[in-house]
Amino acid sequence: MAVCRKCNTVNEEGLTRCKACNAIMPVKLGSKSEVRFERVNRRPELVGAKCPQCGTINPYTRFKCSNCGVSLASKKKTGWDWERVWLYAGTGAALAAAIYAVMHYGM
Repeated sequence: MAVCRKCNTVNEEGLTRCKACNAIMPVKLGSKSEVRFERVNRRPELVGAKCPQCGTINPYTRFKCSNCGVSLASKKKTGWDWERVWLYAGTGAALAAAIYAVMHYGM
């Protein structure tokens, strides 16, 4: 049995998350989760966000880089989203042509 560090709930061995609070469970050697533990140890990029400035792999729970302090939050695009503008313009033109055809030629 494994005990959750966050809420002290007793969970079955091999669970990766607590069934009560959904916190990540500690992984013991020899458990069913040992394969997951080894994968994370070999490939930390599977469980972290890469800093855009220095390239350090940080856990997804961090908002700032542990090495250089840069914000890890994704920045919103500024300016026009031209793909969306052209999509709406094309849809509007097609709708206007359809309305014109119905009004002019009748159906």
